[in-house]
Amino acid sequence: MRERFDCYIGIDWSGAKGRYSGIALAECRADGPGPRLIAPEDSRWTRSTVADYLGRRIAAGERLLAGFDFAFGFPWIEGEGYLAGRTKHITDAFALWELIEQASAEAPDFHAGPLVTHPAFAPSYWVSGTQKPGWRNDKRVTETACGEATSTYPETVFKLIGAKQVGKAALAGIRTLRAIRRAAPAQVAVWPFEDADKPTVLAEIYPTLFRRQALGSTTKIKDRATLDTALTALESAPAAGAPERLTDHEGDALISAAGLRWLDRAGKLFTLPEEAEPQARREGWIVGV
Repeated sequence: MRERFDCYIGIDWSGAKGRYSGIALAECRADGPGPRLIAPEDSRWTRSTVADYLGRRIAAGERLLAGFDFAFGFPWIEGEGYLAGRTKHITDAFALWELIEQASAEAPDFHAGPLVTHPAFAPSYWVSGTQKPGWRNDKRVTETACGEATSTYPETVFKLIGAKQVGKAALAGIRTLRAIRRAAPAQVAVWPFEDADKPTVLAEIYPTLFRRQALGSTTKIKDRATLDTALTALESAPAAGAPERLTDHEGDALISAAGLRWLDRAGKLFTLPEEAEPQARREGWIVGV
């Protein structure tokens, strides 16, 4: 089956503030061998430089599938909507994105720190100390489905405490996605909120899913030998120029780029379980689940 994209980009993400080093990018060409790491133009990747980099490639006319490792939306609860009924006027993901942008108060580098004190958002977040009374561990349908598929337990976006928190990355990521989409609306689609019918598609990934599919394990990939074993299972050649030792961010970006190409070749990229589709259109969905 012929791939519909020129390039598949896996992006391991970070929602940190200040100076951080948790972002890694890798790509697989449709007509190329294995994945390769994309080096930052400066000493490290930031959310802003990722948005600029992808924007230039989109403007050049490339057909890109960019997979980002964070939640694209919030849980939608029937009868309440988003955020436990506090935002009933918000009925779709892009309107939620606008509210997130407004509440983030133009924080630099797409950080979303000010949001957690905003009255629409603050009651949903666990930000410090012991679990507060009334806090709800609401999750999206895709997180539950992915947990069942991988025997893992993806965290809720509303928990902003602990080593496995994902909420800060999601908030900063949503602001970044919004900027990429607004810069080139005719070229960019965000799946599954939109049909994947534009040259560039932005989609949500969970690298653990690719590791589980390739290795039968959720263990992080931190060396070249393990990576190449995983890539073989995804019908990919070895990674081009990868070092012998990898950070877990680099390993996740590389396996994700290869995994996206593998799913496309199998015709399994943009599929939703029929019973979950209405919820997925509001909450988002992890590619491959």
